[in-house]
Amino acid sequence: MNTIRRTATRAAVLGATLLAAAGLTAPQASAQAGYLQSCTNQVGTRWASNGWPVPAVDLARGSSGDCVRALQWALVRTAFVNSADAPAFVDGAFGPKTEAAVLRFQSKYPRETGGPDGIVGVKTWGYLLPAAEG
Repeated sequence: MNTIRRTATRAAVLGATLLAAAGLTAPQASAQAGYLQSCTNQVGTRWASNGWPVPAVDLARGSSGDCVRALQWALVRTAFVNSADAPAFVDGAFGPKTEAAVLRFQSKYPRETGGPDGIVGVKTWGYLLPAAEG
């Protein structure tokens, strides 16, 4: 049990360090984690080829809800969206700004994401979420 507590404490410290580096506050990070949890509670999970659990939903322009908010926070955490713009960007609507950020991410990592198509499927989720974790 002590090992679990030490690991959790280290993870919390590392998480706080990563948040500071990404320019996010603890409440913002908590919101991001909450959106991802809410998303996976709604749609379930599937496994990316790298073994990472990702939401069992593909997102594209016109999508909305907590899964889009989780996506938007991940884009902020990976610096594909300026953290200062996060309050206005994370609105739960997959519009032109979200699509542009997804395309930038996919263009930077075409092999890992399957190429820039603006659709957040299992490959893009599978590379974006681990990148957002640090």
